[in-house]
Amino acid sequence: MTAEHSPWTELSDRLEALGLKLKLHFEQTQDHDVTRTADRLRQGVEDAFEAAGNAVKDDAVRDDVREVGRLIAEAVGSTLERVGADVREASTRKP
Repeated sequence: MTAEHSPWTELSDRLEALGLKLKLHFEQTQDHDVTRTADRLRQGVEDAFEAAGNAVKDDAVRDDVREVGRLIAEAVGSTLERVGADVREASTRKP
């Protein structure tokens, strides 16, 4: 999957489109404070997604994400092993 077709890009595009639609609705209210607030919100969302896009290009961030993923998988695996052992133990007990 190329970067320009990533889920983050699609999400960013959808949020930008939603922001523009909301902006149009707010502008119809003729309330300039609401319009200004919507503009700031849109800019904040754009800035956040730009930062996220830059972060995923950073090798250190990708390495950290991989490590977190590994740790999550390890924790889930360990928990499932304990649950399996508890179930086996419970099934061998005499009532």
